[in-house]
Amino acid sequence: MNGYQRVMKALRFEPADRVAVVPELIQHNLDVAGVPHSVFSSDPAAMSRVILAGLKAYETDAVYVSSDNYLIVEAMGGVVKLPFDDPPVLLHTAADTIEDAVRLEPLDVGKGRIRVILEATRMLRGELKDEIFVKTCIDSAPYSAAAALLGPQEFMINLFDEPELCHELLEICLESVVRYGLAAAEAGAHGLAFGDSAAVLISRDMYTEFALPYASRAIRTLKEKTGLPVFYHVCGNSRHILDLMVATGADCIEIDSLVPMALAKETAGGKCAVEGNVSTIEAFYEGTPEDVRREAFSIIDLFGRNGGLILSSACEIPRHSKKENVRALTDAALQYPYPRG
Repeated sequence: MNGYQRVMKALRFEPADRVAVVPELIQHNLDVAGVPHSVFSSDPAAMSRVILAGLKAYETDAVYVSSDNYLIVEAMGGVVKLPFDDPPVLLHTAADTIEDAVRLEPLDVGKGRIRVILEATRMLRGELKDEIFVKTCIDSAPYSAAAALLGPQEFMINLFDEPELCHELLEICLESVVRYGLAAAEAGAHGLAFGDSAAVLISRDMYTEFALPYASRAIRTLKEKTGLPVFYHVCGNSRHILDLMVATGADCIEIDSLVPMALAKETAGGKCAVEGNVSTIEAFYEGTPEDVRREAFSIIDLFGRNGGLILSSACEIPRHSKKENVRALTDAALQYPYPRG
């Protein structure tokens, strides 16, 4: 069984030879390949080369095509700086006021560094065929895209002061996310992923009004138009919206280590797969291979080999994590003593 098949088995709740392993590897792969961030973030051939270096080192079941969370805002008018070997920095949002923001045109996928993600996706799919799952990040869900376009604090203020204008901006962001997803599908992605971590900062009621409807519509539209699975990522403690994350219709929700995996599995209730959630700091960055394996075994204990789980990190693995710790995640899947529990 190959990596693509394992990921699809997990999403379909079907038995596999072992759990699918898909850690969130972005910056860490730069150290594996010896490529500076500025080159990785701006050159699709370099991005593809870096991602393949990580695949070779860790033998994961999927590759994750992503650079940073400023691609949509940059393409829509924001100003982004690329330090030589640090992550991109947003110097200026795409709009100063909500009135300016609602005059923005929806995303043109030909602008900015989105072409880097799309071309790297095309290269990786050409290289990996249907052997390894190509998971392309299309940046942000509509709520988080709107927060980035205007600035998170300014957008949150306007949720109270100008809710109707915020809904107008969210419609623009919805169209932008869908355009990005359709382009990624055309480029060859096996699955589409976006994050909505700005939405964890608002109340459940606010999430229900301003985040859930737009994430749900984006996911439904992308699934209908592409036939691809969609992954929905929320960093931090998302317990207050966990059931609503499931209600988005995502094929897989990605869970931070602040949320118990047993709770995530119970809440998902077979409606979607769950990805996560070995701790990025305590296990990968500060810990040992044994710490990673121990957390991984505990997670696999909950699910077994019958689908519904993608074993991953809780969020992006820190760049300078020990390579033996990252490798331990794949080893845990290989060493897990089925049947167990």
